[in-house]
Amino acid sequence: MPAKSETQEYVREGLPYDILKAVYKDSRASLRELGRSLNISYHNIASTLEELGSRYKLEYTLEIDEKALGFAEGRLITIKFEKSPSIDFLKERLAKDIFVQDAYLGEGDFNLLLYVVATTAKEIKSEIWKLRTDFAEYKPIFKSATLDENAIGFLPLKSELINESPMLSNSEKKVLMLLNDNSRIRLKDICIKCRIKNPMHVVYIIRKLKEKGIIRKFTALTQNPDKRVFAASSVSLIPTKEHGKFFLNFARAIISEDTKEITNDYCFIADTIGAYDGFYICTFTDGEQMAKRGPDLLQLLWAAENPQIEKTVLTYRITGKWPFHLEEYTNYKALVEKNASKT
Repeated sequence: MPAKSETQEYVREGLPYDILKAVYKDSRASLRELGRSLNISYHNIASTLEELGSRYKLEYTLEIDEKALGFAEGRLITIKFEKSPSIDFLKERLAKDIFVQDAYLGEGDFNLLLYVVATTAKEIKSEIWKLRTDFAEYKPIFKSATLDENAIGFLPLKSELINESPMLSNSEKKVLMLLNDNSRIRLKDICIKCRIKNPMHVVYIIRKLKEKGIIRKFTALTQNPDKRVFAASSVSLIPTKEHGKFFLNFARAIISEDTKEITNDYCFIADTIGAYDGFYICTFTDGEQMAKRGPDLLQLLWAAENPQIEKTVLTYRITGKWPFHLEEYTNYKALVEKNASKT
């Protein structure tokens, strides 16, 4: 019996968006679980997810709490070079460095964006010093800030870093690394790769990692989003007593164009402590949208706090993953609803 026209239209128009939301929320959900939650057949779910994975280069991964893993708070570092190093040099220096989780080349107020995580604050200071000396001939200006826990979105971690955790057993490290590389990996494949005979032991390890808060979410990122202009901005300001009101106005502006897009404009929003007070990583349809909803929007919304904004267009991923996620504006809406009564 042929599918109803409404169902056919939903499979064509609505299902891809709903599947992407679902795998961002829980990438380990099985195809049958997704089918039941969306009231769509297993085969439609399977074929649609396969097509989406190929088109958007989905990376099934984990949102991990670095502090729960025993690491110091991560540092966002922006670097402005007086003389540009070659991409080959940057790859050689950064790609194999386990403390540099993500590195993006840019054109604008800074040329390089790094996310650095290490076991201790002392180790991070040592890593930053090494970076400064290695880049010295290019006359870099470094600016660094510590990430606050108040963030929407996340910056991916390299699996190699997990092996440095002082909090985990060898079995826990192996399972966590496999899930970080592919959070949809089958249970039996984890058993084979970790040489664990009893699948229930893997289930126990995963449950334990979640209970410890190490695994925040089984999730997905897109490395080929539907928007093609990638940008990052840092904001330094002079806070006033109405700072909370301005932030709420920012959240309202973010959700003002609530459309069924594959990636949010603002994929990463974080309060920071250090050289700047906030950091944003975005992806826009084109330059016009970036002008409308990027740094100019930030300048307008924070005008009363004299914002100093440094911005760049991200042009190349040197190491790590792009942090572009697949969730609609639920987080921003929740933020507005939660704080509406306070302002």
